[in-house]
Amino acid sequence: MTFSFSTFYNLCSSEARYELALDLIYEKFKPAHCLIGKFIDADTRVKTVAYSVDGNRSNDIIYDLEGTPCNDAKTSQGVCSISCNLQQMYAEDEILKIFNIDGYLGVTLRALDHKPIGIMVCLFDEKVTVSDEDKHWFRELSLLVGAELNHNLEIAAQQILVKQLAKGERIAKLSSWSWNISRDKHIFSHEMRRLLQHREETLTLDDFTNCLTEADQKRLRVIIQKLRTGHLDYIDVNVAHKKRTNLRGLYRIIGRVEQCEEQRDERVFSATVQDVSYIYSLNKQLELTNVVFEHATEAIMITDGENKIIMVNRAFERLTGYTGHELMGRDPSVLSSGQHGDDFYHQMWNSLMSAGCWKGEIFNRRKNGQIFPEELTLSLVKDEQGDIVNYVAIFRDITEWKRNEAQLMFYANHEPLTALLNRRCFIDIVEEKISASRSLHTPCSLLFIGLDHFKEVNDIYGPEIGDKVLVSVAKRLRNGIRENDTISRYGGDEFAILLDNTDVKSALQVAKKLSDKIKQPYVFNDLTVELSASTGIAQLENRGRITAAKFIRNAAHALESAKKTHRGHVALHNAAIQNAYLNKIKLKDKLKAALKANLLTVYYQPIVDVQRGKIVKFEALVRWFDDEQGMVSPGTFIPIAEEFGLIHLIGQFVLEQACQDLKVLHSQGYDEVSISINRSVNEFKTSNDQFKLVTEAIEKAQVPYDKVTLEVTESMATNRYTWELLSKLRAQGVKIALDDFCTGYSSLSHLVENQVDYLKIDKSFVDSLMADRNKKVMISCLLNLAQELGIKVIAEGVESQSQLSMLEQLGCNHIQGFYYSPAQPLSACLRLLQEFNSGQVFNDELIYISKSSQQH
Repeated sequence: MTFSFSTFYNLCSSEARYELALDLIYEKFKPAHCLIGKFIDADTRVKTVAYSVDGNRSNDIIYDLEGTPCNDAKTSQGVCSISCNLQQMYAEDEILKIFNIDGYLGVTLRALDHKPIGIMVCLFDEKVTVSDEDKHWFRELSLLVGAELNHNLEIAAQQILVKQLAKGERIAKLSSWSWNISRDKHIFSHEMRRLLQHREETLTLDDFTNCLTEADQKRLRVIIQKLRTGHLDYIDVNVAHKKRTNLRGLYRIIGRVEQCEEQRDERVFSATVQDVSYIYSLNKQLELTNVVFEHATEAIMITDGENKIIMVNRAFERLTGYTGHELMGRDPSVLSSGQHGDDFYHQMWNSLMSAGCWKGEIFNRRKNGQIFPEELTLSLVKDEQGDIVNYVAIFRDITEWKRNEAQLMFYANHEPLTALLNRRCFIDIVEEKISASRSLHTPCSLLFIGLDHFKEVNDIYGPEIGDKVLVSVAKRLRNGIRENDTISRYGGDEFAILLDNTDVKSALQVAKKLSDKIKQPYVFNDLTVELSASTGIAQLENRGRITAAKFIRNAAHALESAKKTHRGHVALHNAAIQNAYLNKIKLKDKLKAALKANLLTVYYQPIVDVQRGKIVKFEALVRWFDDEQGMVSPGTFIPIAEEFGLIHLIGQFVLEQACQDLKVLHSQGYDEVSISINRSVNEFKTSNDQFKLVTEAIEKAQVPYDKVTLEVTESMATNRYTWELLSKLRAQGVKIALDDFCTGYSSLSHLVENQVDYLKIDKSFVDSLMADRNKKVMISCLLNLAQELGIKVIAEGVESQSQLSMLEQLGCNHIQGFYYSPAQPLSACLRLLQEFNSGQVFNDELIYISKSSQQH
């Protein structure tokens, strides 16, 4: 072993020594597998540091000790040798079976304190007999290898300790600075370089000093000179980095000069340098908190864990008349008004203890004896152990608030603009009147009045004038009825009046009188506004039971009938109106059944790029064929769907079907074609996640997002929530179109504010384009603005060559309307696409339908 010993330690690395050991073992025993490993995971596993197979180096492995001969060798004090029945003895050891191992030789590697740290193993693929002399040789070699492994483990442990210390310095933002004054030698820790953001490997005193502000450079140089000359032996100063921020760059240096332990005649300055920016920031926040505390408008009182007053602010002193000095150490009960019983305070404290806070109203007493109401919030402050250390009370005088409470109660039952009863209160009163009228057998009538074209007043003159008109109308209505009659602004531009003890004839007379009052001009300075109102009348019948909701609904149906007749009309609820309502309900039920049975279908109207002569888009339009009524007009069933909450079902059906049909068009080679899908404002009022519904439909159909356009009305675009949702969809690639554009008076402002991809000029504008010069100018301006904003414009409802020519002349290149084609099923749309692509444009008729379409 003398040769092995000298050769072993002449090698320059542990890896080389381990490999030499494996070579020596292989030369002597010729094992199939030989390894040197260290114990890991609480000595339950072995990780090799050197491993060879048939004398050749192999990759390191990790294996579990349990159930292996190595586990027994670990507890052995000598060499463990097994030469028979090895696989039977360790049946759970799969490695023995895989490599067909029949012989084992192993010895535990130990530290200087004899603690097991690893193992050296030979595995033989045949039975082997090891002599005592060879075992002794193997044991001696293990001592060399064990010493080397122990040395490596100690170095690794030291490295971990150094890393932990460095990590501790990094977490605490703390570094060290040692200066041998006698030798003028400075040593800075690695963390110091990081704190100073110093990139060089070495850090000198000049480097440190030059990082600081100019003022702190001068100050630190003076301090260093005093330390050098002995005029100063302790410092605690703050210095700032040139690039200081709120979170870094303010350093606190604490250091002391002492005699060197090795050389007593030498002086050494030892210091810590810590970044205290965060602590400094916290102190500033504390100062700010104190300022807020002192200048808060709410009174603040803080007590200790024994509920004794320890701090109050200036607002508290002003509100109660007490000074903080007068109340220090006293119980808050000094403020008690005596107007609350023990139960009140017990409930307050129980809530405070269970929930950690209490908020409510309480009466307290000022120093001068005056009792006042206050809104009080109590909170607990606990320490880390959960013990209460403080109580915090924040309160304010609500005397003025209480004074206004009666007025607020008034507005709880009244509409704020007109001061008339609001809808909720009116319904309650109608319910009471119905009961009283039925018991007294007295007639009762209800007028439902709706202002005609009031939206135009708002759009033309602005909401401020609109509000003034509503106030004036309310005043005229109130002055035109009796004191025992009840009037309400039911909502928007609708008013409801309950006429007590009034028959139909009298109700009609009142309605006529009120209608005449409303028709009188409204004059605001130099502005005169004229409008009319339609009225619906419902009469309370003594036979049968009716609810307030039904009574009001009858009047509302009568108003709806009056508006359909002509503006300014008065209609009395009767059997015809009731039948019309019942027919609407019947149609609603049939629509629900049609939706359930999938009887609705989707037609598509082409949108043509006239410059390219191609169909570039289709608008999806829902159609319903009923067995009894035939084709039901969308103008009939869509309003019903809106009114009865079915529109979201129709909208989702059209969305999903249109995406699937778009997939068919793309599969036929029409990849450029996109689809436009209308979305109702009521679809965005449901609890459904519209973003999820739209994206899932597109993903399911596997069509590109940018080939799907959602058409919304201007009113939807003005809703903040709706527009945020549309913006999210647009960010996914979905296109947005504003439908029925130009029908409102605020369109241009919304156009500039909201990002859209398409504008659709309403058919009403296209119809009057040839005869109305103003409409022509407006469309021209709109097209120019849209071009500047990068928005495409689609004119819908185009029915003649003259309209088409005028729109082309104005610069509108996207056309939709009967001039090209009505809405058609998908199969007909495919034929249209084929004919457009083949150059077969349209004939001279108003409505273009291809010959093949006519045959079908």
